[in-house]
Amino acid sequence: MIPSYSRMTNLLFWFLLAISLLAILLFEFGPEQRLNILATTELSAKAQDDRVHGGRSVTTLVGDEHRPAIDCQLREGYEFPFCELILTLSEPERGIDLSHFDGMRVKLRAEGGQPQIWRFFLRNYDPSYSRPGDDISHKFNEVMFRPNDYNVLQDVPLDVFAPSSWWVQQYNIPLAEQGADLRHIYAIELASGDRMRPGNYQLELEQLEFYGRWGKPGDFYRYLLMSWLAYGVLLFLMQYLLVGDKLRKARAARLAAEALSQSLSEQNRRTEEEARYDPLTGALNRLGGEKLLGELGEMPLSFIYIDIDHFKHVNDAHGHPMGDEVLKHMVSEVLRHCDALCRLVRWGGEEFVLVCLHYEQARAEALAERIRGALESYPNWPLGLKVTASFGVAERRGDPLEKTLKRADEALYQAKERGRNRVEVG
Repeated sequence: MIPSYSRMTNLLFWFLLAISLLAILLFEFGPEQRLNILATTELSAKAQDDRVHGGRSVTTLVGDEHRPAIDCQLREGYEFPFCELILTLSEPERGIDLSHFDGMRVKLRAEGGQPQIWRFFLRNYDPSYSRPGDDISHKFNEVMFRPNDYNVLQDVPLDVFAPSSWWVQQYNIPLAEQGADLRHIYAIELASGDRMRPGNYQLELEQLEFYGRWGKPGDFYRYLLMSWLAYGVLLFLMQYLLVGDKLRKARAARLAAEALSQSLSEQNRRTEEEARYDPLTGALNRLGGEKLLGELGEMPLSFIYIDIDHFKHVNDAHGHPMGDEVLKHMVSEVLRHCDALCRLVRWGGEEFVLVCLHYEQARAEALAERIRGALESYPNWPLGLKVTASFGVAERRGDPLEKTLKRADEALYQAKERGRNRVEVG
């Protein structure tokens, strides 16, 4: 079964991937954001001309906020005579952020004398160059409409806007601030060009709409990247916590095994009181073995079932006292190869069960083979006898101890059937 943390991280990965792909598709190919300036409720329109500088031009506002228009009577009398339509969107300090829009769709209707050149300004406020009480100090982002640009809908990319050169020179704007700035647009102005001849002109703003994505590409992909970085950090933390949890569990298991081993050692020192040990060999007797198994709970372990080959022949040929000596030597040699996690139980007669705590099958099989070889080559058997043993090994795999012990017994039976003096795994 997949751990819960893995399921959660997998689900989070696919969720984040799906959301990211959907967000990218919507951002790149979804419906664009639109801002219809002429439908803005706070929009106000007014006309202005060179009479404020002593000129003779007369500009009259003839439309309304939803379709503003001016009648321009351009007259000589001022060095640069002009007529102007001003659309105010907000207070300069507030403004509207148009920097994330891609372009504008604009339609101007021009009538009267030719040629007509109208300058289109997006006025931007910024404290770094805007001066209190000086409306001219607010940046003039400019494009210029020529005779062929009128009476048709024009699609104008916003990146073609550039600050007016006269404004840059007049206010001595540093290089770092000479680029277009559309972050706080508070007004839109249309002014007659410097080379327009005196005469009567009519200019109407029929349509003005900004369009673009629902946010700045840099910000969008930055947030997307930050989301994936957050996922990576979360995954790292979960892996870190998981490893820590595994280490804690392993440490707890080791401490539990050591505690159990110490408890068993203490019980070994009380053999006579608890009557759990075989007085002949010093191994746990059947009662002691059953008590041990009852105390193990769900602890992982392996059983090694040991049976001396042809032990009945030893008793019949040399007597039971000699058989007892063989058992004592055998137990001594077996325990010599075991560590503190192993407990030897005399299960009955010449049959022994070696309980190996926290031993997996391969480790238990290697121990059994090592003991088998040691018994086969043991030089101190009584009367110079040649004594061997058969072994059955079984690892507990979540099944009851009785079933594991039965598998070890069956493996021992196979070892006897296949010629004895061998190790079989059940």
